[in-house]
Amino acid sequence: MRALRGSAILFDMDGTLVDSNEASEVTWQSWASAHRVAIDRIRAVHHGRRPEETIALVAPHLNAQEEARAIYRAQEHMFAGIHPIAGAKQFFESVPRGRAAIVTAATRAILCLRLRIVGLRPPPVCVTGDMLKAGKPDPEGYLEAAQRLGVAPSECIVFEDAPAGLLAAHRAGMQSVAILTNYTERQLRQELGAEVAPMAFLPNLVQLEYRDGSVSLPT
Repeated sequence: MRALRGSAILFDMDGTLVDSNEASEVTWQSWASAHRVAIDRIRAVHHGRRPEETIALVAPHLNAQEEARAIYRAQEHMFAGIHPIAGAKQFFESVPRGRAAIVTAATRAILCLRLRIVGLRPPPVCVTGDMLKAGKPDPEGYLEAAQRLGVAPSECIVFEDAPAGLLAAHRAGMQSVAILTNYTERQLRQELGAEVAPMAFLPNLVQLEYRDGSVSLPT
């Protein structure tokens, strides 16, 4: 084990604490079919991004805000296809609530639904996509979480699965750990480039624990 020190732990939700790929795939497949957009184009960019920013990338001719509202409404009522990430509950609950935050592209309604399904209680600080002017890879969400926790960005450790989120953490001046739920280590390194280097690449959150201001990472 090696220790990574930080005063606060910031979690992405989908792909980090919650496996929502099945539910997300149903929603995006339906939208892609209705708008004649190749689903592979969506899969390549939607992880970690708000729907409006994904739509702006894959279908710039559409009204991204209007289309995103339909995506959000669908996901706010999807109970199937939501599963916990291995080790998430134990690790998440090892972090004192005053030192934890969730930063997600989802709305507050989606966050509450998905956390309830996997048996996690939202921490006091949750920064959701509907609160922000710009989603990941913009650092706004992570900087907002750090400010609300009263912690300097350099003292935060971010757990993320997607390139957009890892890039947001880097731009916020935070340490990061990559969770390999949707990308391989090689894919992430290729997407992020040499300047963005997570402190570790882990398959899930198993064996992780936050104690005395540090996270013990499996070697």
